[in-house]
Amino acid sequence: MKVKIEALKSRPRILFRLDRDSVCAGDDCESHEASVEADSFSDPIALAEALSSGYLASVAGVGHWWECILNGTVIAKVFFNGKAEKIGEVRYKDENSVYFKYHSATF
Repeated sequence: MKVKIEALKSRPRILFRLDRDSVCAGDDCESHEASVEADSFSDPIALAEALSSGYLASVAGVGHWWECILNGTVIAKVFFNGKAEKIGEVRYKDENSVYFKYHSATF
């Protein structure tokens, strides 16, 4: 079964300010801030996967994940393999920021 992913009709593409946690001491050397334009997906999984692809740091191993926080609200978990899981709903504002909070693997 295919899932239909919809974008907002009034704003099909939106500018996002991105930032993320550092994953190690060497990762602290530069800013992670970026601005990207992306589709205005109403589905949190599609939005989190689209914004995290190519942006998040590559970390060896398994079990770690990222919280995708849109405008202060956690909308999804993004796992080490790039797949996401829905946590909350997408609610856009006039200006939109996304922060990815890193959670290391625990065993």
